[in-house]
Amino acid sequence: MSRRYIGFSEFYHDAGVSVIEEDGSVSYATHAERWSKRKNDPTIPDKLWEFIGQKKDDVFVFYEDYDLKHEKRGGIMVTSSVKDHIRDSITAQSEIPYKEFLTYDEHHLHHESHCALAFYTRPWESQEDTVMVSIDGAGEIQTAVILDHNFNLIKEWHYPKSVGLIYSIVTKELGLRPLEDEYVVMGLSSYGEDKFSEWIWNEYHSFSDTADRELTSGIQVGGKDSQRERERVSFRNRLRDKVREHSPEDVAASVQEFARRAIVEIMSIARIYGNKLVYSGGVAQNVVVNSLIHEMFDEVHIAIAPADSGSSLGCAAKTWARETGGTHLKWNPYLGTNIDREVNPTEVVDHLLKNQYCGLANGRAEFGPRALGNRSLIADVRYDVKDTVNEIKRRQKYRPFAPAILEEHAHEYFSGPMNEYMQYTSKALHDYSSVTHVDGTARVQVVPKDCQSVFRKIIEEYYERTGIPMLLNTSLNIRGRPMVDDLNDAKLWQSKYKVKVF
Repeated sequence: MSRRYIGFSEFYHDAGVSVIEEDGSVSYATHAERWSKRKNDPTIPDKLWEFIGQKKDDVFVFYEDYDLKHEKRGGIMVTSSVKDHIRDSITAQSEIPYKEFLTYDEHHLHHESHCALAFYTRPWESQEDTVMVSIDGAGEIQTAVILDHNFNLIKEWHYPKSVGLIYSIVTKELGLRPLEDEYVVMGLSSYGEDKFSEWIWNEYHSFSDTADRELTSGIQVGGKDSQRERERVSFRNRLRDKVREHSPEDVAASVQEFARRAIVEIMSIARIYGNKLVYSGGVAQNVVVNSLIHEMFDEVHIAIAPADSGSSLGCAAKTWARETGGTHLKWNPYLGTNIDREVNPTEVVDHLLKNQYCGLANGRAEFGPRALGNRSLIADVRYDVKDTVNEIKRRQKYRPFAPAILEEHAHEYFSGPMNEYMQYTSKALHDYSSVTHVDGTARVQVVPKDCQSVFRKIIEEYYERTGIPMLLNTSLNIRGRPMVDDLNDAKLWQSKYKVKVF
């Protein structure tokens, strides 16, 4: 019987489960929220574990070091926005309630799991010229790391000196949901002007940046006894004055400019140690800065699921590689729940040409934050449908949409970095406003000829009939809710929102 490596991330936000077979093929990977229907669910529902099952030789791997996090930060912390989603048997009053529910064979450090996902899915063969970077809010105590190709630590940053933490604090002070709406702030930043990024920069560099134990004691849920926690609260309080003094657009522009500067600073150090970059962590979803990073290295590979759910695949990959000697996973982005039904591209395009938009829910669900054609809401780019689609999804009117374009035509319509996972922004060379942000850019999805989704055939059919090789593509969900996952979800979505789903 072949061995399976089952990785999971749980008990903070955005839980996930992934399964790697002994030959390195990824047989399944999903976000817990797709099964529980609770956005950013921090726990893995029992029915998902039942679906995965357990075999005699399975190796279970956890995505971070629970004991180190407990020592350094007061145990696994649960954000206020997801506390209500924790299993009834876990009580907030218990100091270490989560340990009882963690059964695994081994674990890796938080940022190692992030990096492993990017490293073992990289598209190039060489290793020695590759440097790894992970940036997010915080792992056990690290907030960013640079690792060499053997996972040796080159440089680290520590809580509360954190690009991700500052971005999340600003997100919350703008009245949005931290750990979820940071990309909304990024989109809003294009409407404003940088008014105080220098102030944020100076605050960032004034934070403690050490792993010393004496600075960490007392950081528990609600604890305020540590120097690190006092620094975080003090920054948040001073930031509130800045938020009150400026428009939301200017606040967003200021934190985005700070993030650009801080991320580029980290990447400039990383570039010394490798000319090829693999990059992960929640901050790796900042597509605007990603486009600048792309110019700093000969090759860049960003993890398809850079947030914590993706680390379920990363931690499993690190154990798999050590035990088998493997250097690359066999993977594609379509790793989740399968909806096995035929979709006729001609019928889809007939509907688009008549009604301007429709949903797609077919094949295996995408792993990661982006819908790539299997759980998508698509629209005819010839019409200014941005407001209509935002209304369907219950989103703010200023939110941009991505174009999905046939790879052979991409450079006719866009200039700059782009890939099939929507991880960069490019300059639009066309006048289709429905897929162009206010600053003239777009987060392009390049659809390759070997795409495993029916989406490629749909765009080809649309191109034949309109002469335009791209469609608007956004995720098939409603703001604050997970993407459609199974066939029942698709039927309910169609019925409730009156949008045809193929």
